Amino acid sequence: MKTGMYIDARHGMYPSQAWLLSRDETAHITIPPFSTLYGFVVSADTEQAAHIIAGPHGTATSKRLRSVGPGQYFCHATDDEPATLTLDDDAGAQVFAVIRHGFRGQGLVGGPIEASGRLCYIDNCSDSLLVYPPRRGDPSLSHLSFPADVRQSFHIHPSIRLGVVARGAGFACLTDQEIPLTAGTLFCIEERELHRFRTEDQRLDVIAFHPDGDWGPTDQDHPMLNRTYLTTVRHE
Repeated sequence: MKTGMYIDARHGMYPSQAWLLSRDETAHITIPPFSTLYGFVVSADTEQAAHIIAGPHGTATSKRLRSVGPGQYFCHATDDEPATLTLDDDAGAQVFAVIRHGFRGQGLVGGPIEASGRLCYIDNCSDSLLVYPPRRGDPSLSHLSFPADVRQSFHIHPSIRLGVVARGAGFACLTDQEIPLTAGTLFCIEERELHRFRTEDQRLDVIAFHPDGDWGPTDQDHPMLNRTYLTTVRHE
C-alpha cells in the first residue's frame, strides 16, 4: 500500500494518477485530452472550493466549466482539449483527484455523501456507488463506510484501488504492518495486495476509485430496454 500527496499508477492495467490537492502542496493539475477526472472535496472553508477550467491553467482563453464545494464528488471528461482542476485561493481546500487516462466518462457533480452506504459490504460495512460505470466494466467511484469497532476480513482486489479518507479514523492492515488513516489520507492498494481495514472507537468513511469492474449496464440489459414492452398494435 502506498500513501502520500501524489500516487502514480500509470504502470498498471488501467493507467491512473491520484493527488491530494491543497494550497500548501499542489494547487492545480491538468487533465489531458480524452481522459476523465474523478474527485471528492475532503474539506474546504468556502462553498466553491475548486473549479474545473477549460484549457490550460491561467490562459486568456480559459473558462470555468464546473465548481465543487465541501463534501461533493465529481466526474469530468475531456475531449480533444485539456482541462484544469484548480483550487480557489481562499478555500483552504483539500481535494482528492484521480485521472483515468484513455477513458471518457460522464460528467456530474453530486453530494454530500450520506451517513452510511446504501449497499451491504463485507463484515457489517456498507457501500454507495457515487459515480456509476456508464457501461459494464467501466470505472466507478464509491463511498465505503466502516462502523466503529470493525475488524474486516483480509481480502484482495484484482485491480488497484485509489482512495482517500473522507472522515473518521482507522487503520489499513497489511500482512506485516498497520497504517494509520485519518481524514485526508491518500492511499493506493496494489493489485492483489492482501489487506483489510479496522476501526476502534470511530467510524471510517473512504472514497474509493475503481478503475474497472464486472457490473454496469449493457446494450442487452439496461432500465430503458428492460421496461420497454413491444405490443401487437399496429398504427397505419
